[in-house]
Amino acid sequence: MHAKQFMELVFRTPANWQEDSSCRNVLTFITAHDDFKKALKSFLQVVKGPGTEHRLYPFVVSLYAVVLKLLDQRDPLPDGHDRQTLKLAFSVNDPTELVDGVINRLSPESLFHSFCIHDKGLSFSNLIHVVEVRDTNAGSTLCRGDNDPRILHEGLDPRLAKQASPANSGGAGFAASDGTTAGMGGSASRKRKRTDYDAEGLISGRKIGPQSKEAFSAGGEAQNTEDPLTQVDLQTQCARYAMEHLSDVILRSHSILTLFDRDQVQFEYFDRSVIAVSSAVDLSTEEGQTLFILMLYGLRRLSPEDLGLRNVQDAWNLCTESASKHVVENGSGDWRRLFYDRRMEIENETYTLKEIVFREPGLIGRSTCVVGSIRSSDEKRFVVKISCPTATRVPETKLIQRARNYAEADEKHAWVLNHLPNMIASKDVMIDEKSVQGRMRDFLSRADYADGKTYNYEDRCLRLCVSEELHAITSLTSQHKIAQVFLDILQTHKWLYDVPKILHRDLSASNIMFRVDEAGNVYGVPNDLDLASLVSDLESESGSTSLLTGTPPFLQKPHKFNVRHLYRHDLESLFYVLLMLVCRHDIVHRDKYYQELRENPPFEEWFDGRQSWAELHRTKGRFYWNRSDFIESCIAPGFNEFKEWVIFLWKVLARGFLKRREAEMWRPQAEDFTIDERLYPALKAGHLKEPVMKAKLTVDNETLGGEVSYWTFFQHMTQLNGYLLEIRCLELGMY
Repeated sequence: MHAKQFMELVFRTPANWQEDSSCRNVLTFITAHDDFKKALKSFLQVVKGPGTEHRLYPFVVSLYAVVLKLLDQRDPLPDGHDRQTLKLAFSVNDPTELVDGVINRLSPESLFHSFCIHDKGLSFSNLIHVVEVRDTNAGSTLCRGDNDPRILHEGLDPRLAKQASPANSGGAGFAASDGTTAGMGGSASRKRKRTDYDAEGLISGRKIGPQSKEAFSAGGEAQNTEDPLTQVDLQTQCARYAMEHLSDVILRSHSILTLFDRDQVQFEYFDRSVIAVSSAVDLSTEEGQTLFILMLYGLRRLSPEDLGLRNVQDAWNLCTESASKHVVENGSGDWRRLFYDRRMEIENETYTLKEIVFREPGLIGRSTCVVGSIRSSDEKRFVVKISCPTATRVPETKLIQRARNYAEADEKHAWVLNHLPNMIASKDVMIDEKSVQGRMRDFLSRADYADGKTYNYEDRCLRLCVSEELHAITSLTSQHKIAQVFLDILQTHKWLYDVPKILHRDLSASNIMFRVDEAGNVYGVPNDLDLASLVSDLESESGSTSLLTGTPPFLQKPHKFNVRHLYRHDLESLFYVLLMLVCRHDIVHRDKYYQELRENPPFEEWFDGRQSWAELHRTKGRFYWNRSDFIESCIAPGFNEFKEWVIFLWKVLARGFLKRREAEMWRPQAEDFTIDERLYPALKAGHLKEPVMKAKLTVDNETLGGEVSYWTFFQHMTQLNGYLLEIRCLELGMY
C-alpha cells in the first residue's frame, strides 16, 4: 500500500495532516532546525558516497535521535502517556561502538526514548520498534510488490508510483516475505502459492528457535553494491524480527518495522493474519522527509495497544518488567521464565504462572504458548495455553465439552473420559474495532486493488485456556507404554469422529499426550483441538477451515492441493508421528549412538523449511519408494520392538497411494483404437492380444481403496512384538 495509507492505518497520522495545526507546527519547526538539517545532510552525503561497511548506522541513528529529540521539545506527549513506552532497536552485529559513540554524543539521557542494542543484554521482547539498515543499490532490497496484491492510492498502483511521484520508488501492497502472495490467514481471489509459515517456526525456509540468535545475526552488516543479498532474503530477515516479537511469549498483537536501504525507507506491519508493506519513501526528497518525520511523530504518540502490546491485565508490565528481570539479570536469555510469577485471573480464579513448557514460534497463525501455573485457591498445578486462533472457528473448549457430554450421557462411552482433555476455564479477547487490526481489516475489505482482486482479513482472537497438566509422549521410557498411548490415540480419535462427529485435523508430536492414574496406568490423550472441526462443517464449508491442514513434518501427503480434510489424513499424520518418534528419538541414551542421532537425525529434509508444500509432498512421495530395510535402519535401537508396526503401516499407505496412482493413469479403451490389418498374422499367432474393453478403474478416496482405515491400523496395533495392549473399546467403528 502507499506510504500515506500505511501511516494513517498504523501510525495514526491525521489523514489531513496538511491542515492539522499540530502537524504543520512540528514539520515547520523540525525541517527548519539546524540540527535536523545537519543530520539529514550528513546522512544524504554518506548515502551518495562509496560503499563502506557499517557506514550507514551512525547516520541513521543520528537522524532518528535528532528528530525524536526535536519532537520531544516541540510536541509534548499527551497526559498519562508513558514516556518509556518507545524503545527502538537498531539491529547491530558489529562494531556496536559506532552506534554507541553517536548515541553518547547525543546525550540520550535527555531523550524520552531508549536505543536498544541487542548484544547489550536486552531481550528482544523489550523492543517496541525495530529498524533494519542495509547498504545496497538504492532500494534494491525493498519489497516491490511485484507478485503481491497491491492497493490503489488515488487510483494509482503503488508499484508504479515512481512514475507519478519521486517520493515513491518501488512499491508494495501487502506481501509475504518470500515474495509470494501474502495474507496467510486470509484469502485472495486468485490462487496463490502457500508460504512457509508454520507451527514449527519455519519462515521462508529457515528454522527459528526460541530466542533465536539468527534474529539478530544479519541485521548489523552494512552491505556494498556487490552484496548478493536479495530482496527475498531481506524481507525474510524482517519477517524474522516480527516473528520474534509475535512469538516471544509477550501478549503482542502486531509488530512494526522500518527498513532502510540507503536513502529509501519502507514501513512494514505484521500481525497474525496479514503482512502489510508500504511503498518506499525517498529521503532525498522533501515529500519523503515529511513522511519520515510524520512517521516518528505518530510512532511516539501511539498507545501501548497501538504499539502491539495487548491490554490484558498486566501484560504491559509483563513486557517492561518481567522480561528485563528474568532475561537481563539472569544473563542466560531464559525465555522459559518470561511469565514466571505473573498472575492471571480467569473466571474468578487466580493462576500464578510458572515456566513455559512449550512455545510454538510463528508469524501467521496461532503461535501457541503453554505455561505452567498454580491455582491460588488450592495450589493445584495446571497449564495455561495462550494462542491466537481464528475467531470464527468453533472454540476448542466447546468441542471438548461436546465430546464430554456424549461420553457422560451413555455408559458405553464412559471409557473415553480417561482420554479427553480436561478444560478448566477459558477466556477470549476479541479484536477491538478501533485497534490497528480492526482498522486494517476494514481498510482491506473496502480497498481497491491494482489487479481487481479482493482480500479477506481473517479475524483472530487472543484465547487463554486453563487445562489439566498432561505429559508429553517423549517422557516415556517404556516401549509398551508408548505403544499403549498410540493405540489409545487411535481409538479416541476414532471415537471423536464417530460419536460427537469431531475430526482432530492436527495430530503431531506435541499433541499426543498422556495422563497417569494413581496405579501408574497411562492413558493416551489427543490434545490441542484448536484446528479440530465438526464433520458436518467439513462437509459443508468451502473455505479454508475445511481444507487439508496439519503441522509439518506430520502434514499429510495430498495428491492434490486445496482438498477437503479426510479422516484418513489424520491416520497418515499419526503414522508420521510414530515414524519421527522411533527414528529421531531414543529412549535408551547410548552415548555414541545418541550423539550421532542428535548430529545427523534421519528425515531431516522433512523439517527443511526451504521446501514448499509441493516439494515436501514430493519428498514424502520418494519415502514410499524406499526399501523396507532402509526404513528399519532408521529406527533407533531403543524402539526395536516397533519395527513391525512401522513397516506394516508404511506398506499400508504405500499400497493406498499406488492404487490411487493407478486409478489416475489413463487407460485406453477398446473402442479408442483398431489394430492395423497388417498385424493380424501376429495377432493370430498369439504375439498380440485382442483389445478388451476395460472398465475405468476407480479408488475410494476416503480409504485409498480400503487400504487406509481405522481397521487396517487397529488390527496391527493391538499388540507390540507379542505383548498384548489394552483395547479400550472393541465396538469402535461398528456404531
